[in-house]
Amino acid sequence: MKLLSSPAIGHAAEIAKGLFSKAELEIVFMKAGLDTYMPSDPYTKAELVARTVRDAHRRAADADLTARKALHEFVRLIAEQTAPARQEDVPVGTPFWRLREALRADGFDLVAEYETSEDMFSRPTVTLAGVRVLPLDEPRAPLSDEITALEHDFDRLGMAIAKNCYRQAVDNLVEQRFEAANGQLRAMFEAVAVHVATAHGFTTTQQGAGGPAINYLIAQDLLPERDGGQFVRGLWQITHTNGPHPGTSGAGEAHFRLQALTGAARYLIDRFLPVQ
Repeated sequence: MKLLSSPAIGHAAEIAKGLFSKAELEIVFMKAGLDTYMPSDPYTKAELVARTVRDAHRRAADADLTARKALHEFVRLIAEQTAPARQEDVPVGTPFWRLREALRADGFDLVAEYETSEDMFSRPTVTLAGVRVLPLDEPRAPLSDEITALEHDFDRLGMAIAKNCYRQAVDNLVEQRFEAANGQLRAMFEAVAVHVATAHGFTTTQQGAGGPAINYLIAQDLLPERDGGQFVRGLWQITHTNGPHPGTSGAGEAHFRLQALTGAARYLIDRFLPVQ
């Protein structure tokens, strides 16, 4: 089970501290399976929350699967308490929205599920059925492995600028600086496209050559339109929309860009600069 980040756990803990009394918090921790991490000495409500989740997160970071499962359940229970009455009502800045954005940065989504019933007058009533924490990644292809593999390729090919931009993008995404992450991903992808094209005869003397480099690969029939060219060009165009500008990118979009551009960079490297 994937480790949740400190920001995601912190958001859930902050919400819990405001929602519950000290006794109610102990019950929530018991339901989540976090009671073994609660402090045994006298404590305030704030200390109870902070020390419990901090100890559990420390254990989870050491690959304790029981702690990871308990933290996932804790976040889910808190999300259930803050879920909107209707699926479409998730105003920006509300506790549920903040928790969902933090989880999306970790590669998860909060999905509130509803059920409809009818009263004696056949009037429909919608009620919350529960909340699920679902992975945004394909479970069999964890993005962390892809990140490690791509950074290895950057080292192998001497692509220090691409690796630096990529590492900054990943760090910015974890810290929920989504626009900064998107900007660094675009710079990484440009560096990859230029490097690949240059290895096959492309020349440039200026920055901002990502588009010309991709066009060169397509024009030279190295990357035909119907054999990857449209895919790569389309992703390059996406990197120029919304993402790097303040207030225009949420966690879901930033995580999608990380996934898509990680895969596209690996595709170009594996196709044109494979391991010999």
